[in-house]
Amino acid sequence: MKFQLFRLSRLCIVQLAAVLAAFAADQTPPPYYFTTLAGQASRGSADGTGSAARFCEPYGVAVDAQGHVYVADTQNHTIRRISPTGVVTTFAGLAGEPGVTNGTGSAARFNQPQGVAVDAAGTVYVADTFNHQIRKITPAGEVTTLAGSAAEKGTTDGTGTDARFDQPMGVAVTPAGEILVADSNNHTIRRITSNGAVTTVAGLANRNGSVDGTGSAARFYQPMGVAVDVSGNIFVADTNNFTIRRISPAGAVTTVAGSTGKTGTADGVGSAARFFGPRGVAVGPAGQILVADLFNCAVRSIAPDGTVTTLAGKAGGPIGWADGTGANAQFGYLAGVAADHNGNAYVVDIWHNTVRKITPTGTVTALAGNADSIGSADGPADKARFYYPSGVAVDSAGTVYVVDRFNSTIRRISSAGLVSTLAGKAGESAYVDGTGSAARFFVPQSVAVDSAGNAYVTQPRNHTIRKITPTGVVSTFAGAIDVSGSTDGTGAAARFNFPYGLAIDGTDNLYVADRYNCTIRKITPAGTVTTLAGNPNVNGLVDGTGSDALFSGPEGVAVDKAGNVYVADLYNCTIRKITPAGVVTTLAGNPKHAGSTDGTGNAARFNYPSSVAVDDDGNVYVVDTSNHTFRRVTPDGVVTTLAGSAQTDGSSNDGLGKAVRFFQPTSVAMTRTGFAYVADTQNNTIRQGQLAGPPVAISQPRSQMVAAGATVQFSVTAAAVPAPTYQWYVNGSAFSGATSSTLSITNVRNSDAGVYAVAITNPLGSITSEKATLTVSAISAPPPSTGNGGGGGAPSGWFLGALITLGIARRWSAALR
Repeated sequence: MKFQLFRLSRLCIVQLAAVLAAFAADQTPPPYYFTTLAGQASRGSADGTGSAARFCEPYGVAVDAQGHVYVADTQNHTIRRISPTGVVTTFAGLAGEPGVTNGTGSAARFNQPQGVAVDAAGTVYVADTFNHQIRKITPAGEVTTLAGSAAEKGTTDGTGTDARFDQPMGVAVTPAGEILVADSNNHTIRRITSNGAVTTVAGLANRNGSVDGTGSAARFYQPMGVAVDVSGNIFVADTNNFTIRRISPAGAVTTVAGSTGKTGTADGVGSAARFFGPRGVAVGPAGQILVADLFNCAVRSIAPDGTVTTLAGKAGGPIGWADGTGANAQFGYLAGVAADHNGNAYVVDIWHNTVRKITPTGTVTALAGNADSIGSADGPADKARFYYPSGVAVDSAGTVYVVDRFNSTIRRISSAGLVSTLAGKAGESAYVDGTGSAARFFVPQSVAVDSAGNAYVTQPRNHTIRKITPTGVVSTFAGAIDVSGSTDGTGAAARFNFPYGLAIDGTDNLYVADRYNCTIRKITPAGTVTTLAGNPNVNGLVDGTGSDALFSGPEGVAVDKAGNVYVADLYNCTIRKITPAGVVTTLAGNPKHAGSTDGTGNAARFNYPSSVAVDDDGNVYVVDTSNHTFRRVTPDGVVTTLAGSAQTDGSSNDGLGKAVRFFQPTSVAMTRTGFAYVADTQNNTIRQGQLAGPPVAISQPRSQMVAAGATVQFSVTAAAVPAPTYQWYVNGSAFSGATSSTLSITNVRNSDAGVYAVAITNPLGSITSEKATLTVSAISAPPPSTGNGGGGGAPSGWFLGALITLGIARRWSAALR
């Protein structure tokens, strides 16, 4: 058996050599293949009924006279329609495909549309925000451009494409059929006639403020929502002024409710009321004004006399998701609101990717989308739920530790895929040392694990580092609770200022990215804190030694086996390296230019990288948060994107390389064998990645002689990431239905005799097995030999295949050097 294993290993290595050489020849590493390890994402683009449908940051909503609800599904770049029975379909655009094309249905393209309105004839109007256009969709789904130009934003009044907008966010239809636009970045309200002529109703382009007055004498500050009543009065969600404004038919602007520059939750009359980012506005059948109060997570109602009340949700939060009546309902961030002729309101919750319905009495129910991705449930990985996981680490046994930030807990995922809570209690934020669920955390951020299985957690807002033993005993390891500073010292005598990222070296020294101090700190196992690099009195980007070096908002930190420390220098958009002697250099990125370009050293670009990890070969892995990507930096500073597509977020799409989608990943951990674990924060999931490779055959089918009427079985063992597909062939023709690694033929006939082989395929390549001949005899044949694997060979083969696949990274790296 030992000889057999050795022979198979040599076979696999030989077959991989050509693949590895090819990767090395063009200096391109193989991509990573990512799957979802635990949790569930609520974001997506699926059509369906009710909770089976998925949205991706919907911002705008409208309802027609028949009760169809239209949704501007912003990050999907589509317009969706919900029937009165809750069936969601895609009305126009194609999910994941931004653009500016006119056309019908899925042939049309939008670019992050945020506003939607519908007229009495069923024609839909769209604020195509990042195309700087207003689009029109007929009831048959034909999309045309009504006004504006995607080639140029601006302030010009004019007709059709001669007019210019700058990120229009809200639209409404007047009783006369004209279109009103909240031209947000121009700080104006515009009007479009039926023939596409654009004029400015109120406000002055590029001049923000909060002035009541007529026409261009009035001032707004990034208005994002607009609505109109039956008398032609226009109501504006003046978002950054935190007020609701009214424009009379004569163009006179007044403030209906709220007080300029003052946020809050107060109900009241007129200026006594408070809003916090009013984003959407609608007019109900009784003349009441409905407001989607974005950061208050509530729907507010303004009576004709200016009295503001809270219709649903609890103003000021907390963020949550619960159906119910009035204050018993919970929302995330609400962006858009619409009202039907019966007085029902419809709101889009961008935090939970859902559409909710509110009756006139304030009873909230879910209409479409699924918020089930958020939660705190322990259990099997696919049933577990997280709430904004922000930190991830992995120990030598393969146990994954997760900082479940908004649940204020520390979780563990076993190698068997079971999720449990190590410390803290979901939904209860505080600062209490204790054991297990008796301990409390307040918005914890990052985690690292030492050789003894102790976990260390940063508490940025409390300015401390916590320690959790393997049995769940929580204590404060360094820093003083709620006392910021930069003092070195031991334990509680040390001071931090928003400590963020953590890493542990081979002798259990802890490294901390002390974000607001712009320093990197070192903590010995005894708790003694020193400053390795950076100056707490100044930020910047300067290479140098110790305090002569400067950082700007360092967030992530990692340490290699030689003791070199790597830093995700967030605001500098760079990856830095610190030697054990404290010498700081810039490994990759350019502080003057954020971006997504692969390249070497300062030719590469990052977009707020927030976490780093390092492998045994000195390759640094980066989650480039605002690019939504997973990247690699070699010791020579060569940057390659291994998974995700720059500036394209998504709903945890599993897959290979650029097909993978993340949504603001914030933490990464690596095993010594090259497995990656990513906290896919806004998707509320933990992702697992491994280096991809083409199929490699480990055991081959063998020729056989059997008697007629017997059963014969051919099998092959192969290793590949992602897993391969199989298709068997006989005499060169596909064997129908034979699509697994094993082909069984019962009641063998003479006509089954022939030459058999199997094609083994994955996205990175395809191989064909050796040929095996089936001979059918009329007499009993001797039993088949098991010398080439058989029942006991497959597990050994898979084990070898896994080892080989996991070794690709190291071999590729070595091939380059």
